[in-house]
Amino acid sequence: MSAESPILDCRGKAVPEAGATILAAFNASAPGNTFTARVDADTWSIGLRMWLLEAGARHSAVQDGEGSWCMTIERGLSPALVSVPGLHHLVGGASGAVWACERSHRVVRIDGREKRIVTARAVARKASHLALHESSNRLFVADAEVGAGEVIALRADDLSEVQRWPAPGNPQLPLASAEGIVCVTGGVTGTLTVAWPRGGGYDARTIAVGANPHDPLLSGDGEFVFVPCAGAGELVKVRLGDAQIVGRFPVGDGPSHLALSVDGSRVYSANSWDGTLSCVTADGQRVASVFSGRWAHAIAATPDGRWVYVANFFDDTLSVFDAGTLERVAVLVTDAYPHGLDISPDGRYVIATGFASNHVRVYDCGSQIELARIEVGQGSSHSVFVPECGTAFIGCSVSDHVACIDLAKLRCVARLH
Repeated sequence: MSAESPILDCRGKAVPEAGATILAAFNASAPGNTFTARVDADTWSIGLRMWLLEAGARHSAVQDGEGSWCMTIERGLSPALVSVPGLHHLVGGASGAVWACERSHRVVRIDGREKRIVTARAVARKASHLALHESSNRLFVADAEVGAGEVIALRADDLSEVQRWPAPGNPQLPLASAEGIVCVTGGVTGTLTVAWPRGGGYDARTIAVGANPHDPLLSGDGEFVFVPCAGAGELVKVRLGDAQIVGRFPVGDGPSHLALSVDGSRVYSANSWDGTLSCVTADGQRVASVFSGRWAHAIAATPDGRWVYVANFFDDTLSVFDAGTLERVAVLVTDAYPHGLDISPDGRYVIATGFASNHVRVYDCGSQIELARIEVGQGSSHSVFVPECGTAFIGCSVSDHVACIDLAKLRCVARLH
């Protein structure tokens, strides 16, 4: 589809249909080409923006005289992330094991030391992300199949199924507390589903939290979860013991991902639509808000509590902030669409993936200097560190493999399919 193509008219379509139509046109376009699409104002406001951002569909939008929104959408190197079925998200355990899931059916367990897949199982219709509760030998899979969302509990060691329960709203990002309480947001339905371990299984409840909830964050004491509601511009504080809302805190336009200070007293929010990093106390008192970059989205705080990193998806940059003052001390170039941002447990390395590229970049966490740009495969999405073997594992969704980076040599040493 070229820049001269007719406007794609998606007026009258709800978010799932409009999003699917636009992303089909995105995937049919050649890299570097642009096209335009028009949607209703309510479709734009209730979640399509987040849908396109998460897909990696870089776009700009203006409101026309008829009240609808007209978007100009640019095709990058990779197809839309949500349409790519390859290996995507990873979690790591203290034992040196790594688990990864496709955005499709399979979950795999990897021996981190030997760098090989030891177990694989098809469990989902459209797996999204994982959460691990290692002490109970449980792995949780968010199955984000539109119209049929679930959380699937597996035995972490052999990937056998324990239980599954409904989680409406296209669930994406599960979380497990130290006590084994599991929660996941439903961005489409504005909900949070909480499940409590009981009698060898799980009892689940779904509550309404607000417009377009995204990636939840545990409080420092593990008793609460903060839910960023991108459509409402606020964090919703939920008590995990009984799934009761205990507070709502305004933070900025489009809160998406969160980070916690080392002492648990502050919550940092990356706000995608106004491009800010904001900070509130755990009780919701506003501390500060500063500019980070366009589509500020992924966020991570260093283990020593000194720095906060924010990946700016539209600008292809990382902003580095002093965690105490929120002064921006550095801006680092990334590869296109830095979907994943992770810091090693020892606080030495930062990895920013590049979904619309074939590379990831590794930075020195203390000096904010780029150490290496490493070819890993197309569509790098998320990473996890295994300190026991000095390796970082990268999910490359388009190439459909897990790349293994030797952190001492700063090069890719294996690719697991």
